[in-house]
Amino acid sequence: MASTPNAPLSNPSAPIDPLMGQLEVIEDGLAMFHAFANIAFAYGRGDMLVVDTSTRQNGQPAVDAIRKITDDPVAFIVYTHGHGDHAFGTEAFLRDAARRGYARPKIWAHEDVAARFRRYARTAGWQAHINRLQFGARLPIDVIFQESSFHYPNLTYRGTQMLELGREAVELQHAMGETDDATWVWMPGRRVAMVGDLIVSSMPNTGNPNKVQRYTLEWAEALEKIAAKKPRYVLPGHGPAYRGEEVCAELLLETARALRFIHDEVVRQLNSGRWPIEIIEANIELPADLAAKPYLAPVYGCVAFVVRDVIRRYAGWWSGTPSEMFPAPRSERAADIIALCGRDAVIGRARALKRDGHLKRALALAELTAQANPADAEAIALNAELLDAMAAGERSFIARNFFIGAARQLRERKGPS
Repeated sequence: MASTPNAPLSNPSAPIDPLMGQLEVIEDGLAMFHAFANIAFAYGRGDMLVVDTSTRQNGQPAVDAIRKITDDPVAFIVYTHGHGDHAFGTEAFLRDAARRGYARPKIWAHEDVAARFRRYARTAGWQAHINRLQFGARLPIDVIFQESSFHYPNLTYRGTQMLELGREAVELQHAMGETDDATWVWMPGRRVAMVGDLIVSSMPNTGNPNKVQRYTLEWAEALEKIAAKKPRYVLPGHGPAYRGEEVCAELLLETARALRFIHDEVVRQLNSGRWPIEIIEANIELPADLAAKPYLAPVYGCVAFVVRDVIRRYAGWWSGTPSEMFPAPRSERAADIIALCGRDAVIGRARALKRDGHLKRALALAELTAQANPADAEAIALNAELLDAMAAGERSFIARNFFIGAARQLRERKGPS
């Protein structure tokens, strides 16, 4: 679990905070609602700023919580980006304003958020499928990505935007990181940075297996720009609030250093003539001092994913293996190998590798048997067992859920035993 908000950065950390579902008052006029994705509030001078609205399920609990401590009308809602866990709880805030007779809040976001919403609507079925896998089928996501679910921003900006909240300056700054439409919010009078998913209290989530291009180098640059402001507080999209100038500087700059290290090492290897598959198989690792940082633990994103993000950015889709330029169908390739080796020999070798703890190699062989004969019940069961074992030892939330989801799909294909 994530460290508590007052804990030093040496304590264990994860993207979901132990205060989930609670409102934490950071200081007078500043609060954060802890949910799967957090919501930040600045209030106390006659108007309120809301940074992100979390999910459809978390919007109303957040409204209920903040209304126990302030009646300030919401002047601005700012989306730090257009992901569903950050921008889909807006309806509850709009209902609250209407019920109280307040003016409808102005919704600010980077200009590319609207394009993201339109892409989600265009690919709603795909979005539901990949998010059901990523989040373990625990979210009612079938209708989340329909366009009727979105509250589009009615005010947008491109590079930088200045707002005034009760005569207090608020800066919106565009960044590219987990998304191309990211915004981080800086309140210079309070020296608080509300950064959305530029900080997730984990190794940053670039290279997500089924999501569009992300931006490793620009993510590092954004964190360095935030650090240059010398914030006293960093309120992240996931995880605990970070307090104190030294704590915030370390968090921001060391996370940036980790991203730059991976980026630069991948680019170095590309420039030396190595193919993408060779770089992937090299198993790049962080230096030991960075790997030990709790806020860089691979509990959401992981180094292997970041490596792939950088490769995809610069090197296209081909691995460098000639047979993969115009590959034969997987079922045919698998059938050829099984014909040469024998189905029972392959199954037996996979089981032996599993017993010896070589799960990746075992899974590769077991997949061949299922690809060669999709009706092979024993092969399907073995694949599911191996995926369960992979999930049990996997630290990355995303990878773990993909393994679990794949095992579930295999068992559903097999049917009742």
